Amino acid sequence: MYEFRGKKHKLIMPPAATSRNYLQESKQLAEEFCNNTSIHGVKYFVGSKRALIEKIWWITVFLLSLYGCGRLIYTVYRKWEHEPVIVTFAQRPTPVFQIPFPAITICPETRTKMEEFNFTKAYHLTLDPETRNSVSASDKRKLQAMLQICEFEFNELLLNETYDDDCVKILKNISLPQKDIFVYCEWHQLNINCTEDFTLVLTDVGYCYSYNLMASGDILRVDQLHPDSEYIAETRSSDNWSLDNGYRPRTDINTYPRRALGAGIKAGVFALLSANEEDMDYLCSNSFQGFKVLLHMPNEYPQLLNQHFRVPLNQEVAVSVTPTMIETSDSIKSYRPSRRQCFFSNERYLKYFRAYTQSNCELECLTNFTLQQCGCVKLSMPRAPNVSICGIGQQECYNRATSELLEMEVKIQEESQFKQMDECNCLPSCRVVQYNTEISQATFDWQKLLSVFDLSEGMLNGFQVSHLQVFLKEGQFIPIQRNELFGLTDFLANCGGLLGLFMGVSILSLVEIFYYCAIKPLVMWRKSKKERNRAVHIQPNGYGTKQLNILRYDNPAISGKF
Repeated sequence: MYEFRGKKHKLIMPPAATSRNYLQESKQLAEEFCNNTSIHGVKYFVGSKRALIEKIWWITVFLLSLYGCGRLIYTVYRKWEHEPVIVTFAQRPTPVFQIPFPAITICPETRTKMEEFNFTKAYHLTLDPETRNSVSASDKRKLQAMLQICEFEFNELLLNETYDDDCVKILKNISLPQKDIFVYCEWHQLNINCTEDFTLVLTDVGYCYSYNLMASGDILRVDQLHPDSEYIAETRSSDNWSLDNGYRPRTDINTYPRRALGAGIKAGVFALLSANEEDMDYLCSNSFQGFKVLLHMPNEYPQLLNQHFRVPLNQEVAVSVTPTMIETSDSIKSYRPSRRQCFFSNERYLKYFRAYTQSNCELECLTNFTLQQCGCVKLSMPRAPNVSICGIGQQECYNRATSELLEMEVKIQEESQFKQMDECNCLPSCRVVQYNTEISQATFDWQKLLSVFDLSEGMLNGFQVSHLQVFLKEGQFIPIQRNELFGLTDFLANCGGLLGLFMGVSILSLVEIFYYCAIKPLVMWRKSKKERNRAVHIQPNGYGTKQLNILRYDNPAISGKF
């Protein structure tokens, strides 16, 4: 009882009674859930007629089932997270005219005319201390430039130039004229101008010539590069083709980059290549004389040092190409690149390249790593306006940087703790065309062909000639597709099957849990609150009904005793 302004009233709900009611209501709610839920085994947790050992047994069985179900659901989740893509063959073949003909980059082993610069002579004169001073400054500059693209490393010269920004211009000035390399060219059995169709390109083995290569502005971000470096001389636009979308509908047959209309030699490229015997240098070019050739995608910057095949002199080389195209279905575009293991062209930004390919990405990564380690880049690497080209004195540094980067990539692939170190992150393109080759070779008796091309024998006196043919093996091929192997629907279906197998759980069971955990307690709380409000009403004798709002039991306005 409280005494309030001289009157005595009864307090209906003391705090201890309220706590006991909450515990009782919670126990009733739990018993009601166990008796009514559709989850198997839960109803055996309660019941006054069941022995304690029975309840413990069913609780143990339920927890074991819950654990087994959780482990299997986790396995399904891991599969959904890490292996959602399957690579299969397409159901229909694709005609070859829907993909570009491969770009062909040809690099002569004879890198300069002997009358312009005699590498062997300059090397031996520079190597001998007695004759070193007889070498002109111009020849020394040419020698330093040539040493960067030779097969061998000539460390005994002890040339310690750290930077050599002029070497690219020097190599271009002393390189073989294009007319001395290409004798005759055909495309689709039609004579083409070799000088116009084979354009100059700077590679890691010096200046070469590429056929069907995209324009410099379509491959490179020219505004990010040094203005004095001419990497690609090609200027023809390739607006009608992109790697992700292919050729536009109703594109003209003679569009650029070129595409073959069928299979066989008649639908390919034919080229007669020549080398002057007087210009051959065996010191810089090793014992092999002839040409290095690389087939690659038209939007890919050529790098021939590690990947190429050779066309020897006085040999006929026929290259049969079987294209392989990997596509990615639209159903997995919403996946993260790390899950589908590929990049679309608009997902991966490259500083120096407009077109994303795995090869372009790896070249840019190597460029950045070399710049970080050596303070300069190799002559064939893209460089910013404020970056210098490494001199011959830095050759060991950028070779070591290449090896270190390869070792880092291996560690990243094999050891999970190095995953965060993967700055390259050069995944394959989601749509990529690869050109697999079959090469046949035979002796080329080119003198007997002079009459066929209406050429006099005197025009090729002192030259050796090679014959190169590149063509597609078949008119159709079956692409490879990345499709969704394990999507969200499959994940939910597997989870539902496991929950149903182990515990008999369905969507309605989850709704029940939500109901008894959220909605039912809220309803009971609101109902209890209304009952408490009605119970706190007081009715003094003879004064009508008044409501007593008690905020605190120690309120100074209330005096008296219970």
